[in-house]
Amino acid sequence: MNYTCIDIGGTSIKYAMMTENGQILTKGQIPTRIAEDGSGDIPRKIASIVSKLQKQCGRAEGVAVCSPGLIDAEKGEVIYAGSNFPGYTDMKLREEIEALTHLPCTVENDVNAAGLGESWLGAGKGAKSAFCIFVGTGIGGALVLNGHLIHGASAAAGEIGYLPFAGGQFEKLASTSALLQQTGAATGEEVFQRAAKGEEKALAALEEMTQKIACALAEICCIVNPEVLIMGGAVMAQQEFFEPRLNRYLKELLPPALLTNTHIAFAQLGTAAGFTGALRHFLQKHK
Repeated sequence: MNYTCIDIGGTSIKYAMMTENGQILTKGQIPTRIAEDGSGDIPRKIASIVSKLQKQCGRAEGVAVCSPGLIDAEKGEVIYAGSNFPGYTDMKLREEIEALTHLPCTVENDVNAAGLGESWLGAGKGAKSAFCIFVGTGIGGALVLNGHLIHGASAAAGEIGYLPFAGGQFEKLASTSALLQQTGAATGEEVFQRAAKGEEKALAALEEMTQKIACALAEICCIVNPEVLIMGGAVMAQQEFFEPRLNRYLKELLPPALLTNTHIAFAQLGTAAGFTGALRHFLQKHK
């Protein structure tokens, strides 16, 4: 059986037709065009994708969606969305998609979905407990226990970016945005290029970023004690830089007993993580 899987982003809507085992039959993306078309046009765009993929690959058994914002995964509704998605808050996304496609639909938060995808078929495959942290413009997280997401009382479990730190919130101090602001670089890649040339400012900023991330990971270890800490986001592609440093700082911060059965892994699914996790979420709801 095949499923249409959707990852809604501010710039593009990524999509794939996938089998229930997570095999990608075909994939692509279209511009989200929120400024031009508004958030209200997202369900129609998704319905158009569903129609296109069914013509290419045959019938889909459902539509698995992940989306930015605070999502009520039980109802498939957007509880809250930021200024980048005007008019998106309170959208009954699942209901609208089901009405347009005549197919069952599920909706999950994009970071949660990416974490679930990595836990299912990526860096956390086989682990009974995983905490996934994604470092980008902001910092997001997802907690997966026994293959299922933990949502929390307000659908906000894993929102590690809001973790209080001395000096402000975690994501304001350790995100890629903070790194660029601190170094004056245009991209994370530029920071690493400068560091490779020995620039002290870039090296110091990266070291500080790593220390703060390690502190957050240490707190997660104390509370959850997961088998695997999965590091994702574009900047974490620099595994050779981050892995030894994160391990060293964690050993300094925590007693050995807390780390005996915990290891750091780096995300493996790339841009497919979101719609892969959306599929996993759909299958868990409908199987």
